[in-house]
Amino acid sequence: RPWWPALLALLVPAAVAQLRPERELDAQWELWKKTHRKQYNGEADEVSRRLIWEKNLKYINTHNLEHALGVHTFELAMNHLGDMVSVTRGGQQWGRM
Repeated sequence: RPWWPALLALLVPAAVAQLRPERELDAQWELWKKTHRKQYNGEADEVSRRLIWEKNLKYINTHNLEHALGVHTFELAMNHLGDMVSVTRGGQQWGRM
């Protein structure tokens, strides 16, 4: 009896859940968009940017927790670039992905 259908049944919902924004961050997202006057080209663009923003927010929160534990000497904060992904090539940043 194959085991992969059961594994697939467990993994697919988890993968799909990662493609949807976390609803508990809705108010924070709306405030961030308003603060930085963000507008997007349709729902797909906004969802994509929101997922990037959430990933960056989690990174910032993790870093700041590590800072509180003495791992880092500085804190991070969310800014107007929070919905972007930076790509570094040869020490230069090339916009968003």
